[in-house]
Amino acid sequence: MYRNIQITWSLKLSIAEVRAGNKLSQKKKPGLISHNQAIELIRSMQSDVEYKQHVTGRVVKVYSDQLHLPKRTRKDGVDTYAWEMHGNIDVKLNYNQDLISNVGPMCSHFNCMPLIDEEVVLVEHDGQVFYDFPLNRMGKVNHNRVDKVVGEEQVFESLTYMARPVMAKHGDTTIQGRFGNYMMFTSEAEANGYRAYPKIVIGNNQDKDTFQVGHKNFDKNFPHFHNPNSVGSVIEMTSNPQQTELEPSVLETEQEEFFDTTGDTITISSDTIHLNANHPGSMYVTSANDINITAIDEINIATIGGKVSLGKTDSQSPIVRGTDMRNFVNDLLLNIEGFCNTLEAFEGNGSAQVQSAAASLRAGIVSMGKKYIDEESLFSKTVYSE
Repeated sequence: MYRNIQITWSLKLSIAEVRAGNKLSQKKKPGLISHNQAIELIRSMQSDVEYKQHVTGRVVKVYSDQLHLPKRTRKDGVDTYAWEMHGNIDVKLNYNQDLISNVGPMCSHFNCMPLIDEEVVLVEHDGQVFYDFPLNRMGKVNHNRVDKVVGEEQVFESLTYMARPVMAKHGDTTIQGRFGNYMMFTSEAEANGYRAYPKIVIGNNQDKDTFQVGHKNFDKNFPHFHNPNSVGSVIEMTSNPQQTELEPSVLETEQEEFFDTTGDTITISSDTIHLNANHPGSMYVTSANDINITAIDEINIATIGGKVSLGKTDSQSPIVRGTDMRNFVNDLLLNIEGFCNTLEAFEGNGSAQVQSAAASLRAGIVSMGKKYIDEESLFSKTVYSE
């Protein structure tokens, strides 16, 4: 009956894995079929029927950790692992429960590592066996294990339950992980509602959206609606002539008038954003127009053993230290006030005029000391230097 069905396998082995498999195939393990036997089994099930039915199998082991890999000794005598087996799987055929070991992914550049008890499509090509993506048996992104047979070891439903398929729009392309992270190649509508403006979204941590979590708790099939203001972290590349949906955490009143995110824009949002340039690298932030930095609490610019240049790259004129400047001005005013005291005590020709001028100068000195020293109006309340 099965010989009348053309069957295509999606079992995966890389070239390195084939070499390793050929070495191991000479010693057959009890209960397992060899690589060559798997190929022969697949081919024996094939016929000349035009339409093909894929062969599927259930994953029983995933080589996802170095501790899962066999040990071997390198030519230099160092003990190591069979790294070429990383990402491979052992799988039981749904057709007859035969066990095939060390099956590699179909593509080495783009792969979704399956979970234990998930099912995969198996493909045979030119003597090699490969596995394809896990079958979407349950329509989930966190797992698609219909039955628990062997039992998953690391990825559990209770910890990934809130990770849901992203609600896509017409024509979208979506890449989604199991843990509430995703990438969308989507679009935004023009004035008539037609999809027109390209948009790329990278999102992480769906659980941060507590409003949607409430719905997910009561509906296991409730999807995730992307919202840049509620997801944990997000990068968006937009091209809409309208403002982006991302709401800035803070804007000055003056900034609100010219804050613009229309057109080709990249927005990044998260609880913490860390940009780093390694030693001896550099970091450049350039703009053909303005660079605006706004914070609710503090903005800190510091250097360790170097200098901070403002106005131009190699500024030579140092900034006045506010505290030292205050002490200098205070001492100067006190000395002038002392000089006024001396002049007010002067007696002789023209003493009246001298005393009057000294009193007037003293009043000015007292007023300047109160305004600029006591009330500190000379100094910025927001900008400080070392």
